Amino acid sequence: MPDCRKILSLFLLSSLIPVLPLYAQSPVDPASGYNLIFICLDTLRPDHLGCYGYGRNTSPRIDAISGQGVLFKNAFAQSNFTLASHASLFTSKYAHSHNADRIERRLADEEITIAEVLKANGYKTAAFIHNAQQFDPKFGLNQGFETYDFAVEANRRPSIEKTLPACLKWITRHKNERFFVFLHANDIHEPYHCPDEDYFDEGYHGRLDQEYMATWPPGFHTRNLKRTKQEARHIIAHYDAGIRYTDSYVGKFFDHLKGAGLLNKTILVFFSDHGEILGERKKFFGHGLSLHDEEVRAALLFCLPQAKQQTVEEQAQLVDIMPTVLELLRIDTKGLGLEGKSLVKTFLPGSAIDEEINEYVYAGCLSGESEDNGLTDTQAMIRSRSWKLITHTWEFPADHKNIKSVQMHNGAIITAPFRNRIELYDLRKDPREINNLAGRGYDDIENMLLSKLLELF
Repeated sequence: MPDCRKILSLFLLSSLIPVLPLYAQSPVDPASGYNLIFICLDTLRPDHLGCYGYGRNTSPRIDAISGQGVLFKNAFAQSNFTLASHASLFTSKYAHSHNADRIERRLADEEITIAEVLKANGYKTAAFIHNAQQFDPKFGLNQGFETYDFAVEANRRPSIEKTLPACLKWITRHKNERFFVFLHANDIHEPYHCPDEDYFDEGYHGRLDQEYMATWPPGFHTRNLKRTKQEARHIIAHYDAGIRYTDSYVGKFFDHLKGAGLLNKTILVFFSDHGEILGERKKFFGHGLSLHDEEVRAALLFCLPQAKQQTVEEQAQLVDIMPTVLELLRIDTKGLGLEGKSLVKTFLPGSAIDEEINEYVYAGCLSGESEDNGLTDTQAMIRSRSWKLITHTWEFPADHKNIKSVQMHNGAIITAPFRNRIELYDLRKDPREINNLAGRGYDDIENMLLSKLLELF
């Protein structure tokens, strides 16, 4: 049965007259019927892009596009895997609010997505996804998309070379209407295979030629934690080749929009949904394990006609994207229950920031669950520019003292004792989050961050 509250909310949204203020110094009216395009580069670490300072030439087209847009240097995802992160992006809610916080869970039909809001305001809506299993309609991320082009193949490759042509064909058909498009690229994701996978390491020959490169899936393999330095370099080279391959298609997309005359009436948002551990944590390769920066720091780039090229140092979150673009499109957000904040003041001409929009950013994940034994490990993160705190909270069955080891849903094998614990890092001195300071004389900072984290719940 359809949710009456959701239907009423969408009806009210479709009948509202926009009331947000115009920006007098903007050369173009932000409410003049812009299109909106989201481009997600799944599993992309921003520190592997040239525009974020990476030395290897992985992203010449994205780097050039960033020279025309607003680049957020310190953006963070709200979880460390695709479903939870996109559920947060599409609803502007944290994982504990929308509850699509593990792979088997569905985004509830009662949640209102950005696609539904835009559809209610007269936009044509379409999404193009290939070989990304967590976008299966059974998980609920399709809500609000009139066209939902989704497919999964056995080999999971390639992705964007199939979705981009379908996307461009759809845009050509609807270019004279207002539209919202979501384009997803899965070519950077493990197992780190793409048509140009050996671009950065052509001379390698070894066991990785016959072996799955990531630590998991298809399972948690102890042997995969015993990489040589050469093997680790080769895995990273494959990961970087996936970025360069995807980057070429992003360039083709941008060129098409420019040639069709759509850039001057379109807001483009490039982002990644999470990052990737690339050997930092005990030689692990993959994601869904922790809330350290290599997993939750995200790429974020806005391109829109009325904003000049700039780099924003302030912290941003993926939950901020929805309120930001709805403000730019002058669509009222009252009643939507958005938990993110608009970032418009950080980049639009004539705007002034009185204080940091995000003094703290948050993320959460169900980092492990054993269905056989009933053990659950939940992580939550709070981060300022200077400090970061991560909590681990276990839920136990009555007989947990008799359990010596468990295999979690993400494949990790955890041994007793299963302890609630805290991680605390001084990001100014320890940006790689190696030296855990919890319980080592920083009680005031620890308690302050814990109280800030509790305010979220």
